[in-house]
This record gives sequence, structure tokens and C-alpha cells, in this order.
Amino acid sequence: MKLGVLDYAPIDEGATPSRALRASTRLVQTAERLNYSRFWVSEHHGIEALASVSPEVLIGHLASATSRIRVGSGGVMLPHYSSVKVAENFKTLEALNPGRIDLGFGRAPGANARLSAALNDEKSGQLPYPTKVADLLGFVTGEHGSSSKYVGVSASPDAESLPLPWVLGASGTTAELAAANGIGFTFAHFINPSARGPRAVEQYRRDFRPGSFLTEPAVIAAVFIVVGQDAAEVNDLTAAFHLWLAHAESASPFSRIPSLERTREHAWSPSELSARERNEGRVIAGTAAQVVQSLRELADGYGTDEVMVNPMMPGEHRRLAALESLAAELAVNELGAVAQA
Repeated sequence: MKLGVLDYAPIDEGATPSRALRASTRLVQTAERLNYSRFWVSEHHGIEALASVSPEVLIGHLASATSRIRVGSGGVMLPHYSSVKVAENFKTLEALNPGRIDLGFGRAPGANARLSAALNDEKSGQLPYPTKVADLLGFVTGEHGSSSKYVGVSASPDAESLPLPWVLGASGTTAELAAANGIGFTFAHFINPSARGPRAVEQYRRDFRPGSFLTEPAVIAAVFIVVGQDAAEVNDLTAAFHLWLAHAESASPFSRIPSLERTREHAWSPSELSARERNEGRVIAGTAAQVVQSLRELADGYGTDEVMVNPMMPGEHRRLAALESLAAELAVNELGAVAQA
């Protein structure tokens, strides 16, 4: 089993965006030292507690702070942007960091309605998502379909290697899109922990057509994790996670990731408790041994050898410790590969 990391650049209580981004730099360096397979950063707009807003900018910085680990987006919210500009950004990143750049993209807005409007204020209308994807891949490779109006047009720079595209899915409806284009498929189990994920992966594998990027299917399942040293710490950290998530997806998000102290003092409302119950399946919580066992079971359920973990816990030291303890439990022995315990 291989482990990758998805990072939101969370801003802890008492911290600043600058500190959060520096913490992400230390997190990717730790992930590289421990031989994690890849490190992706998210695109969230207008969420005060998260500093990962511009994945292309952050990827360039993180890649320059490392030398081996694959770095990418989880992901670019493609409907907001020109496909050719996204292709240019990621081909530039690939030229600077050959063989290390992942282009993960999705169609969720990653923003509220007003910010989504601001991101699209010069557009007269939205293109169908499959068209956006076809254009993006065509600009990356220079090989558009015969019916495309962009035949013969490619994005610069023309590097020796290409970034590896990944379709990000949370409902299963984009599995066919990933399969038809011969690119990777990542399912956001941390958004939709249901049977739809494994079913989407089955469809993706069944319909996969080799192309310019991959000769065989590639699947990643992504999930939130909480890792503690004992049951008491696991319970505290899990409560902090659920308090953050209950508000992150409400009209009253926290401006910072709630600390353990704030969580212990918090009086949970019925709506918060209801949200916590709904969200239980989105996080794997436990000691390192327990989390690793659950990650193996998740990987088996998706029929893959790679899982991506999002350590949404308060405190940089806890997020770093989570990567350390999982690596120790898995006995990492080579870049991107993990020995069976």
C-alpha cells in the first residue's frame, strides 16, 4: 500500500496564513523524508480557516522545497478557468520539476455563490464539463479530437514530460470521463463514504482506455484521518475534527481550526451533533495501528494499492506526528512504496 497526503493548509488558532503555509512546507518535506508517494494541495475560496487557495502557486513553492515526492493539485476547480491557462501552468510546473507534477482537477465550485460569480465574472456562459476536460487534455498533449476547434493548438512550454492528470470524483459520475480519457481517477471518500466510490472505480476500470498518459488504470481513494497515541487523545482529536467539519459546511464556519481546548469547552448543539453523526464515515480515527488497518481495508474496498490521507487535526505538531506514526507502522522502505507489516 502506498500513502499520499492531501493538505488544506489549515490555519490553527493563534496562527496566520503565512504560518500555515510554512507548516505545509514542513509537512511536504516530512512526507518526502518518510517516502510518501505524493502530496496534493486543495483549492478552497473564501474559507478563512484554510490557506490553500491557489494550488498552482503553492505547488511551485512545495516542489522547490523538495526533490523527489510528486506534488499536485487536489484539485483545480476547472470550470472556473481557461483550460489552456491551466495547461500552461501545469506544463510550466512540470518543466521545472520533471516527472513530479500531478494535475488533479474537479468540477465543484470550491466557493460560495458570490465568490463563484467573481471567479467567472467575464464569462458569458459555462462550457459542458466533458468539453472542458477534453480541451485541457488536448492543450497538455497537443492532440485534440478531430471535431475540436483547437486542432493544432497546444500549450507551452513543450517540456520533455507531461503532468499526470487525475479526475477527482465524489459522486461517481466522472468515472466514465476518467476512463474514456485514459487518466487517473481519485475518489473523495472523505466527502462521500458510500458504496458509490467502489462502484465508480469498478466502472472506471471496466471502461478504461489507454492513452497518452496511462497504459493501465490508476486509482486513489482519499480520506480524512485522525491519529492519536491512545484512546483519550483519539477521542479529543476526533471531536475537534467533527466540530470543525460541522461548521465548515454550515453558514457559520470557524475562522480558525478549533483547538482541543476550545472543543473541550464547547457545548454541542443538536444540529452539530446531527452533523457529527452524518459525518462519522468521512474520517478514519484511531491509533496508528488502528488507522493503518482501516486504510488497508479502505484500499481493499476500492481495489487499489494507494490511499491519500488528509490529517485534519489541530496543531502542526500533531499533523507531523501522524505522518511519522503511520510511516513507522507501515515500515516505509522505498520511495512511494510501503512494506506489508
